[in-house]
Amino acid sequence: MGGASPERESVTISLSSAPGSDLGRTIIASVALAATVACGDSTLGNFHRAGSGSTDSLLAAGYEGVDSRGIPHYATSVDFSSDDARVLRAAYGIEDPHRLYVSDSTEEGLLKYDTQVKRCFTCYVNSYRVGYVSVRRPGESWEEAERRVKGSNRTFAPYANLTSSSLNDLDPDVAPLAKVMLDDARRAGFRLRVLATWRSPLREAFLMAEGAGRTHTLTSNHSYGRALDIVVDDGNLRRPRTRSDWISFRRWVTSHPTVTGESFRILGHADSTWDWPHVELPSPKIGFRSVDEAVARGRECLSAGSAVPCNFQPHLPASLNHQTVR
Repeated sequence: MGGASPERESVTISLSSAPGSDLGRTIIASVALAATVACGDSTLGNFHRAGSGSTDSLLAAGYEGVDSRGIPHYATSVDFSSDDARVLRAAYGIEDPHRLYVSDSTEEGLLKYDTQVKRCFTCYVNSYRVGYVSVRRPGESWEEAERRVKGSNRTFAPYANLTSSSLNDLDPDVAPLAKVMLDDARRAGFRLRVLATWRSPLREAFLMAEGAGRTHTLTSNHSYGRALDIVVDDGNLRRPRTRSDWISFRRWVTSHPTVTGESFRILGHADSTWDWPHVELPSPKIGFRSVDEAVARGRECLSAGSAVPCNFQPHLPASLNHQTVR
């Protein structure tokens, strides 16, 4: 997002339709909102560690992964300073930092925040990737954002289709890997259809507002062009053959390395998930791997005059031509 101050933030995007068209206005509104949210609240000023300058590190080893029941290892035992908690609330909407956790123990593990404590493997709660763009407003907590979104289905209805199914709209680092993966999967005998690639934060909000468990987050790798929704066979999970093939594909895709040595990832387990189509390739450059990282960036982005956005810059579809949003 360049070196502009938050008050003058602008983003260069491209538009596949005329700026004055409905689609053009919708894309402009979506990206403008994402840019505003990514800047944080520039009026909050400087934050400093409280007390005598404690240097205690909030090591991720104590709050990464899950237990044998699939319950996240929340940061319940971490002694957050009042200043750390204040920075996390101001920059990232964290009401209770003890509900933070690192989603898994691999190098791509992301710092997430649950608005409720997860008490069983199938007890789905809303989880948010800290530092990701979304429709959460500056100064708004995730709990407040949830209530606002869930109470305003019609507000987000105009953005229901603000999405793409083209591989060309994926992040340039991901697109060629996705093409090879899909070609290899089809040669392996899987019948696949790409349902979605890039998706705007407003589309994510619409899905949550619509309800019915279609999503449990307002933050997504789709908004960074690093996720695909892939349907296997006819997509009807009630059919034993479709379910079996889908489970086989999910196992295949997570064990099939790309030319970079990475593997695509899924949500949940191969045979049990709330989001069967989702396949993603996270980036080490997007998101946090520890509370320390989030606090450090939060202090930087909240400092008066800082040009550093609190959230990570979103991917914008490559198919769009230049247009500036202020």
